[in-house]
Amino acid sequence: MENTIGDWLVQLANSTESTEDDSVRMQNLLHRIDFPKAVVVCGIVYTDGHGTIESPPTSIHSMAKMIVKVWETGGD
Repeated sequence: MENTIGDWLVQLANSTESTEDDSVRMQNLLHRIDFPKAVVVCGIVYTDGHGTIESPPTSIHSMAKMIVKVWETGGD
């Protein structure tokens, strides 16, 4: 049985490892939720396509945690 996106995000948020497939899935998800320039490489997320002071790179796990938190609180 395949996991839902929510299940996958929770697993990723609670993990310390990621795969190339996780990077591709995260990049696709970010493009869908209004981060059209997002790039995910080797478990590092660049929401603006590259690291900047305003938007520094973050780990795929931290990004998953942030998305799960917003999802659980209804975006508040």
